Amino acid sequence: MDIEWKVVDESHQEVFVEQHVRGLLWITTAGFSFWHSYPNPAVDLSHAKTVEEAKKAVEAALRLEEYENFGEIKK
Repeated sequence: MDIEWKVVDESHQEVFVEQHVRGLLWITTAGFSFWHSYPNPAVDLSHAKTVEEAKKAVEAALRLEEYENFGEIKK
């Protein structure tokens, strides 16, 4: 699974999976949030203290979603 991050500006980063945009990481003084739309997973970023921690949480959720979807296809 190829995951790539692109900086939009100082407060936003887009995440791409296999060259398809999957969401937008918002970076604010209050913390982090991940904008997503169906079928992207919701991601709890309340524990993230740094941009890197937030990105790792988003990547983990996307990988888990990919794994679960792969399992559904195999059934």
